[in-house]
Amino acid sequence: MNVKTRVLLTGGVIGMLIGILAGWLYLNSAAIEVDEEGMEHIAPPPAGDALKMGLGVLGVLRQLSG
Repeated sequence: MNVKTRVLLTGGVIGMLIGILAGWLYLNSAAIEVDEEGMEHIAPPPAGDALKMGLGVLGVLRQLSG
């Protein structure tokens, strides 16, 4: 396996793990609502919070890339 493939696979695995951790943290902090049919729903994050999270991720990626 060449270097490019290893770097892409490693980055993909790290990204997957960070995504799972972010989902778990959001799930633990968000209120779960149950409708009359028994289906569970989680409210999406407010637009401002989603924008802050996205810009934070971009900032981290920018620092990692040099």
